[in-house]
Amino acid sequence: MTLPPPAVERRDHAIGALLCVLYVALLLLTASDLGLARDESMYVHAAESYAGWFERLFADPGAALTQPVIDHHYRVNHEHPALVKTLFAFAYLADRELSLFTRHSLPFRFVGMLSAGLLLWLVHIFGARLYGRRVGLFAALCMALMPRVFYHAHLDAFDLPITLAVTAVGYCYLRALNSLRWSVLTGLCFGLALSTKHNSWILPGIFAIHFAIAVALDRRRARHVGTGAVPRLGARPDWLIAMVLLGPPMLVGSWPWMWHDTLSRLNAYAAFHLHHDYYNIAYFGENHFWPPFPISFPWVMTLYTVPVTTLLLAAVGLTLVIRGRLAALRDPAADHDPKQPAVLLLGLLLAPLVLISLPSTPIFGGTKHWFTAYPFLAILAGLGFDRLLEVVGAWLGERSARWRRALPALIGSWLLLPAAVETAHSHPFGLSHYGFAAGFVPGSADRGMNRQFWGFTTGSLAPFLYETLPQGGRVYVCDMTHAAFRQLAHDGLLPDNIVPTADLARADLALVHHEHHFAEVDYQIWTSFGSSQPLKVLSYDGVPIISVYANPASGAVSGLKGP
Repeated sequence: MTLPPPAVERRDHAIGALLCVLYVALLLLTASDLGLARDESMYVHAAESYAGWFERLFADPGAALTQPVIDHHYRVNHEHPALVKTLFAFAYLADRELSLFTRHSLPFRFVGMLSAGLLLWLVHIFGARLYGRRVGLFAALCMALMPRVFYHAHLDAFDLPITLAVTAVGYCYLRALNSLRWSVLTGLCFGLALSTKHNSWILPGIFAIHFAIAVALDRRRARHVGTGAVPRLGARPDWLIAMVLLGPPMLVGSWPWMWHDTLSRLNAYAAFHLHHDYYNIAYFGENHFWPPFPISFPWVMTLYTVPVTTLLLAAVGLTLVIRGRLAALRDPAADHDPKQPAVLLLGLLLAPLVLISLPSTPIFGGTKHWFTAYPFLAILAGLGFDRLLEVVGAWLGERSARWRRALPALIGSWLLLPAAVETAHSHPFGLSHYGFAAGFVPGSADRGMNRQFWGFTTGSLAPFLYETLPQGGRVYVCDMTHAAFRQLAHDGLLPDNIVPTADLARADLALVHHEHHFAEVDYQIWTSFGSSQPLKVLSYDGVPIISVYANPASGAVSGLKGP
């Protein structure tokens, strides 16, 4: 039997707010361990450019609104919507005026951190509304304790903001099925999601399929119950009308780049992502540069990177949901909730994974491209946890009475401990981390899995670079952008006289980020420097992450002799 949805109380929001604050604080405390990633450096540049436009807007609105001025400031990274980068810009301007943060990179990164904290709040509320407070709280903690999510939650990037936005649209849509007010909120949240990232494009399709199923099942129940029974869901999709009317105008309105030549630029934006460049990804020893890509990629990577306890509990939750839906199909009169929330949950979970499975879909972003599925995976894990508590309580019988209050905390802590240990151990090598199913980090290396991307691991070498080049020098930075490397100096982790260079022959030190497609860089360094002996190897659980070579001819590193 399907039970009516639980009520959400003020204390649920208090719990969510506490989770949000604690998680953001943890992210702030651990952010200095991470060097800026390649994409982050581009978004910092864009945010600073946007900030310059806002300053000009306040000083001279007439000039700021002209196309040449807008294009000058918004041409940077114009392939992505502007909303999140605008928030980066506001945080940067606020920090410049009020000195809110201790490092130059933190105001840009704070927006992603806050998004991650708000996501935990929302996952808790979503889970509590579907299955109860215990499910919601456990789901939020599962979401927080995913190593890859924890890494990305630190970043000046779009992946946690779009996960928050998609989850918010899903929550609003479910409530909109019998509320005009929530239909309007669905349209507004969809506008925010469109203005965040293109992951939002698939939401109307997911909702349309769910709505058709829900209405059909509701009509079937009415027929089954008999005389006097009426459908409980209306067939008019007010939520879709709101999404169509509010979403696209919010996308354009939040993005000054679109205020001139709107149609041609919208077409260019869509074309960029529909025909995205293909980058490389290493998967079981093979480096994939172009399609067809392996269909198994998102499923295997989810298995390899999400803590196994979370996956096992989610499997239990998924089984319960499927069994519940099959039971309702057999007995429509027992289906109490016409909104079919379990069907929506499955749709929001599976759609991102199925989309990335398509052989033509670029997979260069690792797991982050289907983060929008993980809140719903976490809710299923919460449901599995709740069922486990019921089983343990039944097994204990009367003995469980005195443990009734402590039992959820004890079992929950025991189940979350492996994920917490795994997440703590993954830092600051979040993209290099693999879990139990992969044989952890050494097992993933043996299997030829992708070790890293974006060059962010260079941040872990900052103390070594400082000690090795006390008088300054030039560093060949391999996969790290020069802007990201200079950010280490802006953040006070390196002196200004240690600079990046693209000229390997003139570099004092050369880095090799160990990815399959950089194998040739090792050979180039050996032939240029006359030595194959690295000065240092940065490793994670014994797996090489970066090799550092010194140029004997430069004289910048003491104790080395030229060839």
